[in-house]
This record gives sequence, structure tokens and C-alpha cells, in this order.
Amino acid sequence: MTWENQDLFLKQTVKTALFKKYPCHRDFCVRFFKMLIQSLEPEQEVHDDMYTFLCNIMKTSINDFCYRHYVVGNDFNNIITIKETKNMVLNGTTGLKTWEAALMLSDWALCHKETFSNKNVLELGSGVGFTGITVAKLCDITSMIMTDCHSDVLNTMNNNIQVNLSDFCLKENIKTNMYTNGGKSIGVMLLDWNDTEELSLPYIPNIVIGADIVYDPSILQSLLNVLLMIHKINNNVDIYIASVIRNQDTFNEFLKELELKCFKHEEINLSNNGLIDWDNSINRCLLKINKIS
Repeated sequence: MTWENQDLFLKQTVKTALFKKYPCHRDFCVRFFKMLIQSLEPEQEVHDDMYTFLCNIMKTSINDFCYRHYVVGNDFNNIITIKETKNMVLNGTTGLKTWEAALMLSDWALCHKETFSNKNVLELGSGVGFTGITVAKLCDITSMIMTDCHSDVLNTMNNNIQVNLSDFCLKENIKTNMYTNGGKSIGVMLLDWNDTEELSLPYIPNIVIGADIVYDPSILQSLLNVLLMIHKINNNVDIYIASVIRNQDTFNEFLKELELKCFKHEEINLSNNGLIDWDNSINRCLLKINKIS
């Protein structure tokens, strides 16, 4: 890595306005730059600004939240910036970090943009919003309604929409924060799966998506009830659920309950990474779900 390449690397990463405004986790930066400097020192002169950045970042404090910058298709003009935590659980919820299934589902969506063209999309269990924001920003959808049930998650989701879709105008009402730009709308609303008797949505969804929402046996019935309510709103809705299968029994129970509720499903092949990096060694599944007519 020549001095000139080091200079280019710094200009395209830690010296960008994006990184300065939305910095990555302190520990990650320290480990990365220590390793980079150690690998360079025996071979050639190290750029002074690498030492400067490392010294400055080591002086900063560690926060529960940081920003991650996801580069889509190795194109630095297509970056999704997400405020999230490294913790599996924070403030009583698992929804404040981006999970692997969200990367998986987003990657599949970007490789199949025609599926989402001119569609109204509803996302269940949106978490910090990576999948919903990625699809909304990079696919030609009509609307995206992102949902969750935890106030901290919803606040973080709103923050991430404002970071990535800064040209959208916010219109607030009692139930939904709606961001609009031209003919495209992105909404954030609270959706409690245990309280769906009067489910009211801003748009009738053509597509429902969810990532890593099949992980706990105790929530399966509530999830299925939500799917049934959505089907009453649109009996032709297509449902796509991406899962990392941590417990095969839980996943098999979900498939069994789908059949009992008269849903059919087919598994979509997820062989390799396309535009977003994810761990393709994991036990995974992407289901397309429809109601049996």
C-alpha cells in the first residue's frame, strides 16, 4: 500500500464528511488502524494522518450506539448509514442492531428489484431499519411502511431514515411518521403483534417483508395472527420472510403453523452474496408465503 494509496484510502474513509458526521465504533477503528499500521511499518513509510487519526480516536469515549456504513455493490455512492448498537440486547430489546437476515433479505431484494417495482411494502419487525431503508432508497417502490413495537427502536428507525433520506419531507400524525419525496412515501409506525384487532395501515400492502422475526416460539402465534390480518386487507399479498435458523425446532414449528393457518410457502434459493456482504456459511432460509385460495 503506497503512500499515495494510503492517502486515497484516508480520503475515501475517515476523512469523508459522512464518516466525520457519523463515526464508526471507537473499538473497531482502533483495532483496524492498529492492524493496518503494524502491517505497513515493516514495509514502508506510514502516512502521518494514520497515526493522527488513531491517536485522536483513542481519546474518545465509548458509547452504546455508533454508526455502520454499509457499501452496496462496492459503490461508495451507494452507502446505507445505520445508527445501531453492537449489543445483542439493549434497553430490553434485540431490535437495536442489524442482524444477518436483514443483510440477506436486502441483498436478495436489490438483486430482484422488479419484484418491488411500484409496490406498497410493509415491513414487520423493522428494527433499526436497514432492510426497509435499503429497499426504499434503492428500489422503485411506491411506499414502505416500517413497523416495530419498542419506542427506542422506533426513534432509532426515524433517525436512520433522516440520515439516509434527507431529501424526504416529514409529516407527523398520531399513528405514523410519514416521509415523502415525489411519488415515494416511507412511514414509521408502531405495530404490536399482540394488538391487531383494529389493524389500520396507511396503504394496502402488495408485499410484506420481515427479517429475523422467527426466532422465539412464544411469538409465533402473534406473528401468524398479524399475517392473517394483513391477508384480510389484501388476499393477494406476497410475504417474504428471511431467517437465520438458530433453532431448527422453532423454525419447523413456524412452518407447521403456517400450514395449519392455510398458508403455503416456498423456499427461495440464497446461494451467494450479490450487492451486500453477508455470511453465506450460516444456516438460512428465505420463504415466500401466500394464503391457500
